[in-house]
Amino acid sequence: MTQSLNGIFQLQDMACGNCAQHAEDVALTIEGVSHASVDLSTQTISLSFEHPTEESLLVEAFDKIGFSAVTPRTELSITGMHCSHCVSTIEKALKAMPGVLTVEISLATEKATITFWQGRTDPEALAARVTELGFPAQPV
Repeated sequence: MTQSLNGIFQLQDMACGNCAQHAEDVALTIEGVSHASVDLSTQTISLSFEHPTEESLLVEAFDKIGFSAVTPRTELSITGMHCSHCVSTIEKALKAMPGVLTVEISLATEKATITFWQGRTDPEALAARVTELGFPAQPV
């Protein structure tokens, strides 16, 4: 999803100053990224953006150089969905959140499976957003 918010992104497998510099250099090749700074102790990269940038492009770029983004999947239990419009409303809201990479919602099972970039959001924030829409949700 397109994001314009500056933030901290969790990466893995960076071991030294050269790794950090390489990750920063790669981030700066992504259109829209104006600043990148790695903190090796927390395995994170802080990014600033000039304009909206697809976070999935960043994930792909870091994967290519071996510093994969930490992208866990979580499942939410959602009540109150009655039709495809409910599903669409929730899906759009989740995809608009910083760090959300994929969203799959099942009306039949009343569950959403979300892949997100650790450091950008968490299961509780995802559930809170869905609940704000009028569909009580909680992490499974």
